[in-house]
Amino acid sequence: MLPTFAPDATADDARAALEAAGWREIGTGDWAWVLASPDGTLAARVTPFDPAFRMFADACLAGPPNPFLVRVDDVVPLRHRGYVVVMERLHPADEGRARDLVASLGITSASDPTPPAGASAELADHPDVVDLRRRIEDLLAAGARRYRLWGGADIRPGNILQTADGELRLTDPVFVHGPTVFESIRDGRADLLADFSRADLEDFLRIPAFVPGPDTDALRRALDGLVLSDAQRTTS
Repeated sequence: MLPTFAPDATADDARAALEAAGWREIGTGDWAWVLASPDGTLAARVTPFDPAFRMFADACLAGPPNPFLVRVDDVVPLRHRGYVVVMERLHPADEGRARDLVASLGITSASDPTPPAGASAELADHPDVVDLRRRIEDLLAAGARRYRLWGGADIRPGNILQTADGELRLTDPVFVHGPTVFESIRDGRADLLADFSRADLEDFLRIPAFVPGPDTDALRRALDGLVLSDAQRTTS
């Protein structure tokens, strides 16, 4: 069902191969494209570069199943640090139940620190929520150690989805601060980009947030002019 990708396949190559195999695009975010399998049971999240979701997907694969956590089946590497995450197909969640799960987790979202209004935290002591909270806190700490431009938690109702049977799933709970990466490229702040190679930054400018056009071309020229360290000039 999942096509085979060449080791040097780009995200565009992967999307084309998936579409040729009958997968169809069902969503586009800032960092990735999402396609559904022909039978509608799986999703493939395709990105040229998104280090935070890669950490999350790897943690999902390494840890035990949790009924409130998206099921990840595989992470398939692409060129440089691009990848395809194969996971269960999810759908928009009931908003009230999503708010309650966010409140029960009790982790302040750096992207939106305002607690969800009218939410109940009645699941806060549920063993699976306690386990999920610990795992997300571990992931947040690991990300903060790894990346200078770590954004933190992105746990909000919009990142709670549900299965076809209505079971809630947390997905995409952490992020690298993309706007600061963008601003650092634009402003020539190579010192803030030390965690990323030139290849990383070139692929960052290929995520869906950067549509083809004069603005993206200007960013690519700015990246060409950045004076990077020897380590950054190598390919990830």
